[in-house]
Amino acid sequence: MPQRIVFPDRGKVELQHFDLPATGPAEVRVKTHYSLISIGTETTILHQRYAPDSHFAKRFSFPQLKTGVQAVGEIEQAGAEVSGLAAGDRVFFRMAHGSHQVLPASAVTCIPAGVDMPSACWCGLAKTAFRAAWAGKFAASNQVLIIGAGPVGQMLVRWAHVENIQHIAVVDQSADRLQHASRGGSTTLILGDLGQHLQQVSQIAAGLGPALVVDTTGNPAVFQNALAVAARFGKVILLGDTGFPQRQCLSSDLMTKGLTIQAVHESHDRDGWTQGKVDELFFSYVLSGRFDLSGLMTHEFTPLECQQAYALAELHRERAMGILFNWTDSDMTADK
Repeated sequence: MPQRIVFPDRGKVELQHFDLPATGPAEVRVKTHYSLISIGTETTILHQRYAPDSHFAKRFSFPQLKTGVQAVGEIEQAGAEVSGLAAGDRVFFRMAHGSHQVLPASAVTCIPAGVDMPSACWCGLAKTAFRAAWAGKFAASNQVLIIGAGPVGQMLVRWAHVENIQHIAVVDQSADRLQHASRGGSTTLILGDLGQHLQQVSQIAAGLGPALVVDTTGNPAVFQNALAVAARFGKVILLGDTGFPQRQCLSSDLMTKGLTIQAVHESHDRDGWTQGKVDELFFSYVLSGRFDLSGLMTHEFTPLECQQAYALAELHRERAMGILFNWTDSDMTADK
């Protein structure tokens, strides 16, 4: 029987059985092989770290069934009206953590031969990071400061690398995460809290400061520091969605420096850059070896171990990066 990981209440995680709907004529039924935890977003939802009037509060409540945003699997059945997809095709899709899914055929992307399925799980977070790369015009930039080297920050480092940005600076409080960033193409690593290194970071670009700053942390306290280090007439992009937007306060740097602030979200499909189009670009870079994903999968759990997986994401985030659920064991059974 199909199973899924849910958040029945604040701070609680369960694996439960559920009924899978019939496959419609324009839909496909998929057997999940792997799903990837979005560490920041999912722990924010699980522990309800958001204000009552926030974006998170409007979208999420308990029991919460939307527990994940990226998974890969194999098509088991395609509806009568589906073309271009067939049973046995390997696909990526943005859905919650579950053993099976029935979803519109338009919501899946075929995984090309040569890309392993765990690596393909990064598609979801790669798309999120792509939004900042597009908004920041990475293709025309020569330097960027990325605040936060979590999973989304790692994807952003790699977009910067494939766009040939010469100077990619990353600041994070975890040495392990900075090592991942270095492998992905970062040229400058800054260990610690940004607030402790304002003078050092402000010296980037011959003492002018970074012209492009991307905050991936979702931490409202980081915002003013991002404004403080940005170069005159620079741009600050908010990629991490905070649960407490009322705590993100402007400073005088906005006016005195003439800064531009832009918020981006994975749902912002603009200029034709849909999920499918970003997926194809991402896969082409992975196949060419330019998008280095080596070492990013740091932990793997069975769905039965979902409580341990989220405990790791919560308590030891500094050493966790890719936390993967392996759904390929057909004999697993949910806890009673």
